[in-house]
Amino acid sequence: MATPESLNPAPLTGLGDYTYKKVLEDDYSTGKLNLKIKGNTKILGTANYKGWLDIDKKQSKQETKFQFPYQNYFFQIATREDGAKVHIDFGKVGNIRNGNVNLFANAKFTSSEFGKAIIRVGGVTQWNTVNHHLRFEYNPSTAVNLLSRISYKNKSCVFTASEDFQITGGFGVKRLDFIAGCLSKNYDIFFRHLTNQPTQSKALSQLTNGRLLFDFIYRQNKQTFGVETEYDLAKSQFNALVGVATKVENVDLKARVNLIQQKLALSGKGKINDRFNWTLSTEVPLNGSLPTKQGILPLPIGFTLDASL
Repeated sequence: MATPESLNPAPLTGLGDYTYKKVLEDDYSTGKLNLKIKGNTKILGTANYKGWLDIDKKQSKQETKFQFPYQNYFFQIATREDGAKVHIDFGKVGNIRNGNVNLFANAKFTSSEFGKAIIRVGGVTQWNTVNHHLRFEYNPSTAVNLLSRISYKNKSCVFTASEDFQITGGFGVKRLDFIAGCLSKNYDIFFRHLTNQPTQSKALSQLTNGRLLFDFIYRQNKQTFGVETEYDLAKSQFNALVGVATKVENVDLKARVNLIQQKLALSGKGKINDRFNWTLSTEVPLNGSLPTKQGILPLPIGFTLDASL
C-alpha cells in the first residue's frame, strides 16, 4: 500500500521538485538552526519532528506529523504552536482508463479560533503521465476557494499549472502559476510564471504582474551548473543567479552567486553515519561590505541536523 499522492510532503500549491531547485534553491537557507527526526514503522507509518531556532529573533518553534494507514485509508495528524491539522485519504474510490481516483479531506484548526476550522475536500486523479489535484476549501474567516493543479511529465518534457480561485465573497483569482520544461541527459530548460501575492484575491488583469523565470541546468561529469534569470513585471526588476553543485568525497557542495545583489551563498551537506545527516550554509556579500550579523554570530548561517530512526 503506497503512500497516497494527497500526502505528498511538497505543498499542493507548488509546481514540483526539479533540477533547478537542487542547484539554485535547496540548502541555502540561513538564519535558523534546525533539528529534523524521522521514524518509520513496518506498516508504512511515519513519525516526523521538526524544531528550529530563529537566530535573530531568538524564538523556537516545532511541529510534529504522525502518518499511518488503516485498512484502505491513510491518516495524518500534524501539530504546531499555532494549531493542528487532521488529514484522511479515503484510498482509491474509482477507476479510469489507465488510472485511478483518490478522495481526501482535512481540517486545519488554529489555537486562537479552534472552533473555526478550515475544511478542505478534494480528489487526486492519476493517469500514466498526468496527475490532477482538485480541492475545495472552506475558510469561515474569508471565503470558499477552489484550487486546481494539473501536471504532465514524461522523459523529455514537463508541464504543471496551478490555479487558485476565490469563489465566494467576490470572485477573484489568487494564483495562476505554471512551469514548462524540456529534459535531457545533459541539460534541462524551464520557464515559469509565479503570481505575486498568491494569497490575495485579484482581478484577472493583475495576473500579468507576476514574475517570469528562465532556468538552464547543465550536467557534466560530477558537476551540475545552473543559470536563472527573473523579471518581476510589477516592479520592473531583473535578477540573475548562477550556481554549481558538485560532490567532494562524501560531501555535497553548492555555491550560488546573485549577480544583481552581489551575494555569494555556500552550502555543504554530508553524513555523520547511516542515521544522521548535516547541512551547513552561509551567505556573504561580494561588493566589499561586511556580512550581515546574525544574533551574536558575525555572519549569517543555517545548520540542520537530520536524523532517521
